[in-house]
Amino acid sequence: MRVAAVALAVALLLTTITAGAAPPIATQSIRPLFSITRDAGGVLSLPTDVAIGIDGNIYIVDGGNHRLLIFNRRGKPVRSIGRRGSKQAEFLDPVGVCTDPAGRVYVADKGNQRIQVFSADGEFELAFDVKDNGKPVDPVDVAASADGKRVYVTGNSNHKVMMYAATGKLLGKWGGEGVNKGEFRYPATLTTANDGRVYVVDVFNTRVQVFNAAGKYVLEFSGWGVLPGQSVRPKGIAIDRRGRIYVSDSYMDVVQVFDDSHQFVHVLGTGGTPHRFISAAGIAIDDTNRLYVAEVLKNRVSVYQLEP
Repeated sequence: MRVAAVALAVALLLTTITAGAAPPIATQSIRPLFSITRDAGGVLSLPTDVAIGIDGNIYIVDGGNHRLLIFNRRGKPVRSIGRRGSKQAEFLDPVGVCTDPAGRVYVADKGNQRIQVFSADGEFELAFDVKDNGKPVDPVDVAASADGKRVYVTGNSNHKVMMYAATGKLLGKWGGEGVNKGEFRYPATLTTANDGRVYVVDVFNTRVQVFNAAGKYVLEFSGWGVLPGQSVRPKGIAIDRRGRIYVSDSYMDVVQVFDDSHQFVHVLGTGGTPHRFISAAGIAIDDTNRLYVAEVLKNRVSVYQLEP
């Protein structure tokens, strides 16, 4: 982290020195709409991820309070699910959340080493354990395929992606600790594209790796650094309806945007100035081009309108 901080400071210094000659960084404008900081049960505590349902509802993992929260599209509380525990609809340090095309909600219940599945309105449906040869994997995120038939889970301690049927049956796995193609060092969030590809944020390797639906390596992009398109601590990832890829960086406090060819396009901000998020982790984008950002240390989920 100290090396990254020094590098970032040097980059900012060089930018200042050459400000007269260097063009401003390309930005995509965003407009703040509202923030979610609490529900009827109290304030959020360390929210790590957010997902959007087919009806526009907002699902937030309230990790510090061991809850799954549901809000409507306007940010009004709908339901709170769970408490600290290991029974059905209870959680222990939940981290990731996603929805599938049928409206089901999947939660990576990290401390209980399982995925819990709920209906769109929050009714418990099923749970399945996430283990690798009988050993815990610390599941930190979950993503459903575009057809809803497969569910992908990142294992933080085994450095793998686990692939399941929607029923919880293990279909396969790939990865392992390392720096080579198809290997990971603490994979975090992941998402799926309409073509079936799986995008995995490989945190300590500071890159995003892309695989086909069966787990075959396709490509990678980003990489360590403080220049546009590079990352220091990539955390969240989302894909919009045009195929653009958004990646949050919790160290540089920015969200960068890549086109469908995985080339850097711009950073979210205004007039060449990046918008600064606070410890941005999980992100989501809905069909109306709204961006949702879980800002962990600010204990909030911030909502923005992405401008064309």
